Amino acid sequence: MNKDLLLKDIRIMLKDLKFQIFFVILTVLFILSSVSSAINYQNKFDLYQEQVNSFQGRVKDGYYTKMIEMLSNNSIFLINKPGSEMLFNTYDNYPDMLTNKVDFFNPYHIQLGGSKNEVFKLNWFFILGVLTGFIMLIMSFEAMSKEKRAGTLRLLSIYGFKRQVFFWHKYISYMILFLIVTIPACILSMLLFFVLTGMWSNIAIFNYILIYSISTLFASFFILLGIFISMSKNYRSNIVMVIFIWLLFVIIIPQSANIFGKIISPLKTSIEYGRDYSIQWNNEWTEWQDKYEEKVGGNGSLEDGLRAAAVYAADEKANSESLKEINDNLKQIKTINMIANISPFGQLEKIGEIIFDQGYYLLNHQHKTIERKMTEIKNLMIEQDSKDSNSLHLFYSWANTDKYATMDQGIYPFSNQVFEQPELLLIIEIETDSILAKTLKILLRLLPIIILNLIFIVANILKINKLDIR
Repeated sequence: MNKDLLLKDIRIMLKDLKFQIFFVILTVLFILSSVSSAINYQNKFDLYQEQVNSFQGRVKDGYYTKMIEMLSNNSIFLINKPGSEMLFNTYDNYPDMLTNKVDFFNPYHIQLGGSKNEVFKLNWFFILGVLTGFIMLIMSFEAMSKEKRAGTLRLLSIYGFKRQVFFWHKYISYMILFLIVTIPACILSMLLFFVLTGMWSNIAIFNYILIYSISTLFASFFILLGIFISMSKNYRSNIVMVIFIWLLFVIIIPQSANIFGKIISPLKTSIEYGRDYSIQWNNEWTEWQDKYEEKVGGNGSLEDGLRAAAVYAADEKANSESLKEINDNLKQIKTINMIANISPFGQLEKIGEIIFDQGYYLLNHQHKTIERKMTEIKNLMIEQDSKDSNSLHLFYSWANTDKYATMDQGIYPFSNQVFEQPELLLIIEIETDSILAKTLKILLRLLPIIILNLIFIVANILKINKLDIR
């Protein structure tokens, strides 16, 4: 490989006004992204702190952590603490907080600050993934056609210069160009974000070095695609082809994923889910009433536990229906993601989710964490209640309202004591996969883009060898 020719190519590109404009634009956008992400982080952190303070106030009050109250008026709170991922992506389509009752797994998703509907957000995913991909297409779509018109390809062939070597010169030149354009801006953006947020950490730096390194594979794909397009016969069609491909990956596939995902995995309305929930509850309750009559209805006979068993059974039946809504939602999200992953940008976003513990990847772990915690708390409550001589030991959601039938005797359906481990009701740390498991998941998502790179390398070599250079 001719080193002088490679350096000459790079120098020409650096002097190109098009490159200089893109360099300035990207640098400015990276700086603005760090400022915007820092502001977004502070807003999210304030909301997070507000929720934590609210929880601590409830614990200090003591009323809401009485175990009989917890059966109807208190929940487990899982709150996402904002972190360094804000610079890469905000993941505003996913919950910042999940709440769940202590009796059944049925998490309620909350988006702190409300959902956002911006088409593009100023962050690394947009700039480094979406925008830079387009820029590398624009920069490289004339790679061969320009050299052919100038007669360079023909001249080099006369002097015995192999065509595939010339392809490798072009490819390496554009990859170096990508690094020159992005590395300084990324370093500046990252440092500014860490200074503004005070979030400097070795793990955060490693994560951003990792996501940047991975993004080079996606940049490589668009460079190879641009070089391939540059060898088409009709020069004017190149521009149209570049714009179409970018729109296909950025808008058409993601929007189509949203449309077809909802068709393939439809959801019922909230009214329909609520109706089915009520039907299941009422049917189960009616069966118990028909069987035991007054022992279940009214205040029933709390001592024999039939009323508590009836309420628990009805709740359990209704909860199984309610879980269908959660599972239907998760199925639809999974379907949309599977279609969106056809786009390289979709794959890059999912890799970011794994690295930064966010998005759909985190949502699955949130559910597992809150379900495991719910079971732990439930068992601890039942164990503590078993030691309370003033309790009938009836674990059911109506215990707090039914207490008025027995409390004048100093007896409660379930213990009126304060839960001994209230700190378990707040979850801010979520255990995800091991480093090895994450690495395997990232490699699996990288495999398609690696294969595409190899396919286009072979396709470019074959095409340049057959290219008419007259």
